[in-house]
Amino acid sequence: MTLETKLERAGVCFGIGRRSGPITVEVRLNHDTISALRGVQVSFELLNGITLAQAKKIQDVMNENVIGVLVTTASDVKTKAAAL
Repeated sequence: MTLETKLERAGVCFGIGRRSGPITVEVRLNHDTISALRGVQVSFELLNGITLAQAKKIQDVMNENVIGVLVTTASDVKTKAAAL
């Protein structure tokens, strides 16, 4: 078997999340094009003490500077045996 890598990309934007606990910056995929991330929510947990106003500034900076996410996955690929 050989190892094959696959690179997938998608555009993203960021939003603020606040569940129980600290404020988070959520990654929101613009399209559901990355198979490895289907059904997965990715968030960045901010330090305790960061205010909602500070979190919004962080979100704004990320939305202005980050345009996408790249995911590299690896999978085993069976190679065909050479005929003898």
